[in-house]
Amino acid sequence: MIRIPENKIFQLKQIVQDATKIAIVSHTNPDGDTIGSALAMSYLLRKLDKKTSVIVPDEVPEFLTFLTGINEIVNFSINPELAVETLHQSDLLLCVDFNATHRTGKFSTHLDSFSGPKVMIDHHISPDEHYFDLLFSFVESSSTSELIFHLIQQSGWENLIDKDIAQPLFVGIMTDTGSYAHSADRSEVFTSSARLIELGGLKVKEIHDLVYNNFKENRLRFLGFCISEKLVVIKTGLVAYIWVTKNEMERFSVNEGDLEGVVNYALSIAGVELAVLFKEKEEHIKLSFRSRKFFDVNKFARAYFNGGGHLHAAGGKSFDSMELTIQKFTKLIEEIEL
Repeated sequence: MIRIPENKIFQLKQIVQDATKIAIVSHTNPDGDTIGSALAMSYLLRKLDKKTSVIVPDEVPEFLTFLTGINEIVNFSINPELAVETLHQSDLLLCVDFNATHRTGKFSTHLDSFSGPKVMIDHHISPDEHYFDLLFSFVESSSTSELIFHLIQQSGWENLIDKDIAQPLFVGIMTDTGSYAHSADRSEVFTSSARLIELGGLKVKEIHDLVYNNFKENRLRFLGFCISEKLVVIKTGLVAYIWVTKNEMERFSVNEGDLEGVVNYALSIAGVELAVLFKEKEEHIKLSFRSRKFFDVNKFARAYFNGGGHLHAAGGKSFDSMELTIQKFTKLIEEIEL
């Protein structure tokens, strides 16, 4: 059971009370959990009579556009001047779903120059404890959204939860657990979700369809292309990967959000223990790792690909070409026992 120390809750309440305007920041390539966490905290803090702004380093996935408040989010990659101005006009920084500023990409330099208190709410391992003034770091939580729900409950703020707060938190839990397929062995994951459904009057099927069954035709054709043309299985069926170039994404007119969940198709092959998605970006190759059983992709990503995350889900970066990155990966895999 997640129990947040009372002294931390007291500190948070004091910091929030002293603040007038609060900037809430997500990590790069924002997913359902970081966006859900940010929007929920934004609406909660507004109910506490605070001014809030949500800032993301880059594009919000299209499948999340149904969430209330999504159009108010400030995107650093589109409007850097506004994002920086919004940050430095705030007197409290709240970082959700990331544990170190490098997870915000180029926006990190602006976070480093922020002069007010910095608070982190996250569930990833090895947080940068020296950077933040107050940390809520609980790796046992299924998601940052679940952690925020417990924080709200234990702070005596549950009565403030309405649909605008419950729905993004539910989406965050649902997406970060893969619809409760992983990181959901604790009964609290389900009881928290049930309470959010009750408090927000949520329609689960409607939300599930908006998240998972609401893609455009080009995205489905792109997925077919990835599976039929770009899927590679190696190491006698234990490892599978998909690799995607910028030109291919342009050819199918897909964006970052359209790649959400693609790596899971490689992992769905019977016998595959490790799956990877290699995606070409402007300045690097992004890697998404997924695994079964005991292979620790967090350690693997940290050791070899400038990344990290969780035991069975992690991300990384390579500054080599796509060809050299895949060569490095396959060589490493041949030397590792799965």
